[in-house]
Amino acid sequence: MMKSLSLQFKLNLIITLLLLGLLLTWAVSVVKNAREDVLAEVQSTSNLVMHLLDAEIAHYMTDFGWLQHNQQEGVQIFRLDELRNIRHLKVDFYDNNGRLRESNRSTRMAHSGEDPPKWFVKLLDISSVLNEPKRKNIILNGRFIGELVITPDPSFELREIWDDTSGLLAIVSLFGLSVLLFVYWTVRATFKPVKQIIHGLNQIERGEYQSRLPGFEQVELSEISDKFNSMASTLEQSIRNNHRLTQQIIHLQEEERKKLARDLHDEIGQYLTAVHVDASALVAAKKLSSARESAQAIAQITRQMMVTIQDILSRLRPRVLDELGLSLALAELIHHWRDRNRGIMVVNQISNHLLQPDEALSVTVYRILQECLTNISKHAAATRVTIEVKETENGLYLMVEDDGRGFDPQSQTRGYGLAGMQERVEGLMGRMHIHTAPGQGTRIEIHFQMTEAFQEAAV
Repeated sequence: MMKSLSLQFKLNLIITLLLLGLLLTWAVSVVKNAREDVLAEVQSTSNLVMHLLDAEIAHYMTDFGWLQHNQQEGVQIFRLDELRNIRHLKVDFYDNNGRLRESNRSTRMAHSGEDPPKWFVKLLDISSVLNEPKRKNIILNGRFIGELVITPDPSFELREIWDDTSGLLAIVSLFGLSVLLFVYWTVRATFKPVKQIIHGLNQIERGEYQSRLPGFEQVELSEISDKFNSMASTLEQSIRNNHRLTQQIIHLQEEERKKLARDLHDEIGQYLTAVHVDASALVAAKKLSSARESAQAIAQITRQMMVTIQDILSRLRPRVLDELGLSLALAELIHHWRDRNRGIMVVNQISNHLLQPDEALSVTVYRILQECLTNISKHAAATRVTIEVKETENGLYLMVEDDGRGFDPQSQTRGYGLAGMQERVEGLMGRMHIHTAPGQGTRIEIHFQMTEAFQEAAV
């Protein structure tokens, strides 16, 4: 059930329980100290009265004149009425017939203030003191004169303690309530930014990537705000780049279709027209020599058509991947590029025994290297290019490095080629790192995780 509660409610609940625990501990301590004080006060008063009475008894043992009047009513033997100011004890003297002869409480003493509640008296647990009066038999010359009964009466002490405790309890309760209100307000103010964070996340979920969080005073929440805004900016820029890349892909597709249509119309169309003309001449030929010339022309045009079709197919899909495998296909790509860029030295470090990965990975590696070489020839002005392709424990590693002019990797105008490469790599769960700076060359490193098809081929 606690898991379904909010963190704000949990904190308030924990703090409230802790405060109640402290108040309870304080209350237990107050009750314990109050009980000890009552018992100590009653005990000390009892001891004092017993010493006084012992002194009085010792006096009467030397003066027996009072025995002549001990049967007379109203005669006070111990003068207990002089002890009426002793609040914590009730002292009674009973004669040998059990009649009350003297007492320090002829009438009930008036209390000032409010009686303590029963629950407070019950918490103090002093019933054992109240129920155990002290008794002292008075025997002179072997004669039983009477009995002194000393009964504890802690009501006055209880009243004083209750007056002090009730006032202190009111102050502590008011303080505790103030602390709770302050804690609730503080926790509420602290968690107020959480609603703003949730609102920002909801905006991102709805596609409002321009949403940003304000700066918060709390250090932790301020870091969350900074990370959220950075994430939103990155996501917004990524979405914008994806839209631009999509438009560029559509544009490139249309350009490629136009080029294919132009090649088919200009070259294949012309070849087919020439074949049609020569075939018609072959049909209409009356001499064998004329027919042979037309047939030779058709054969030559057919060979040219095959070369053109192969060139078009190679642009659509690198056929060498299927025929030669990844290692030789990459080597052939580098060889043809080197022939067209003889002013650039190429250091080729491609492993000759690359295991054949799945088709998507092979095409991606081939196209990425093709794009890198195209960018180098167009923009880098490099004199040296290093290419490395090898297998690692986890997959395939591709590195292309040049000593050209480099570029600013943070620039928003770095082109769609790199964006397309990034999309290809991320589409295969790979990682792409670009190390470059203006005037310091460019180094592109790509790591592909080994796919299931790649693993099966490696077994």
